[in-house]
Amino acid sequence: MKIKRIAAVTITMAALLSALTGSYAYFTDKELLEITARASNLNLFVDRSEFTDDKVSNMLPGDSRDLSYTVENVGAADALVFTEITLVSSVPMDDTVEWFIQDAEGSLEEEDRQVDPEFSGEDFVDDVTISELMDNKIKFVSLTEDNKVAKFVVNNGILTTERNQNKCKVDLKLMLGLNAGKRFMDSTCEVIANVYGIQTENLEDNLSWEFIKDSAYANEMSEFN
Repeated sequence: MKIKRIAAVTITMAALLSALTGSYAYFTDKELLEITARASNLNLFVDRSEFTDDKVSNMLPGDSRDLSYTVENVGAADALVFTEITLVSSVPMDDTVEWFIQDAEGSLEEEDRQVDPEFSGEDFVDDVTISELMDNKIKFVSLTEDNKVAKFVVNNGILTTERNQNKCKVDLKLMLGLNAGKRFMDSTCEVIANVYGIQTENLEDNLSWEFIKDSAYANEMSEFN
């Protein structure tokens, strides 16, 4: 009864207001809907047990050494996975880099590991997009001004959250090119691999690789704050 009485008073006042002003009154109502959104997560596990120093010793020009690792998606979202391989040579390389990464099919041609002539003698960075990386198995993306640090990006494909599609073994070869001269005798090459997972949903193909790396670095730093 109390509810009905309040409603009657409200209706009477609305009718009175309408009569005094000549305007129309409307019944209105408001309901509250509230949910809590939860973000998904990307989480990669890398088994590096076959990525070891003893596999890359005593190399001669033209030699290759197998390097393998396994990437597993243990997160809750599908991921497009890339590996950035950094090769740090103890001696300067030429503009056609002597140390390089190759896949089992030999996808990287000699011209693919050459610095663009306009960047010869200075820092070379190919501001490659995600779309370009997806179209290549391996991409040579940078060489420092001193010609000692080269970077390659390897396309590891899409790892879903499905059990039979969430893991892949990556088989690569560290190569010392036939163009390696005497200065490479007793030289060394440090191999550093960073594996990146990128969400596949709502991914813009024109994003640059440098932007992806910067985003990953920012996310990593936020975890420590």
